[in-house]
This record gives sequence, structure tokens and C-alpha cells, in this order.
Amino acid sequence: MKTTLSTLMATTAAATMAQAFTIDFKALVVPLGTTVTSGSPLTINVSGYGDVRFEVGGSDSLVVGTTHSNDGGTTFQNSLELDPGERVLVTFLGPQAMNVNFDIIGIDSDETATPIEIGFSGDEFQLDAIGGNGVGIAAISWDAIPEPSSSLLVLMGVGTLLFRRSRS
Repeated sequence: MKTTLSTLMATTAAATMAQAFTIDFKALVVPLGTTVTSGSPLTINVSGYGDVRFEVGGSDSLVVGTTHSNDGGTTFQNSLELDPGERVLVTFLGPQAMNVNFDIIGIDSDETATPIEIGFSGDEFQLDAIGGNGVGIAAISWDAIPEPSSSLLVLMGVGTLLFRRSRS
């Protein structure tokens, strides 16, 4: 009985905790040269989470390429490339994204690229490349908390099992 109760409590805790996800353009199966325009956004399905959509702000076009690096130009990485003045909107279409972290590469001293949360529930970010020769998004990582109905369903199931155990 004690082992079963411990197992149930551990399963419940694991089911209601946040999960970590990453989109890594180095390992992602998005062909080099893939173009993102305002008419054709890039939507990536992340297993266990759902979709993340990359849209261009305005009439710009972004490309998945290997122009940028973080080590002075010796190791180039796949990234979603932004030229100076370009904007990308990143929308998380699955459960609420928390602790979002963008791995921006190719930032020189004369340029900036800071993601700004523009959605009301942590689901949309805007990144502008300002100055320099452009930047790349090499990876994005985030945590997602399961939707409340899933967590409630797990808790109700565990409660029912505990109630049945205590009656017998």
C-alpha cells in the first residue's frame, strides 16, 4: 500500500510539472535555403508540445542559412537569419510557453537583437535585428506547463484511486 501511494504521488507530481522544449536550427530538419515571408510563415511541430510559428514582420523575407557564428567566423551554424532592419514574430501555439530563451548568434558590438514579449499570455515574441550585418536565431528553448484540464484529470484519477483504497 505504501509503495503504491508513493508511486501514485510521484506520477502525479511528474504529470503536473513543466516540460522543457527546444527548437535547434542546427539539428532541425529544415532545409538550408528555406525562405520565410509574410505570405508563407514557417511552422515547426515540436513533439510533445505542438506548433511554433515564425512569421516575418512587414515585407521582409528570412532564410534558414549558415551565415552567422559566435566565434569570430570559424564555426558557422544553421540559423534563421535576419538582416539589419528585419523582424520576426515567434508564436507558441501549444500550451503557455514560460522561461523562453533565444540563442541569438552573430551579434557584433554595433548591433542589437533582443526578443520582446508582445503576447498577453507569453505566447508571442518579436525580434528585431538592429544595425551591424544581421543575426541568426540558432535555437529557442522554453518550458510549458500542461494545460489545466490535463492536470485536473490526473489529480482526479489519483484522488479516485486513493478514495477507493481507503474504503477497502
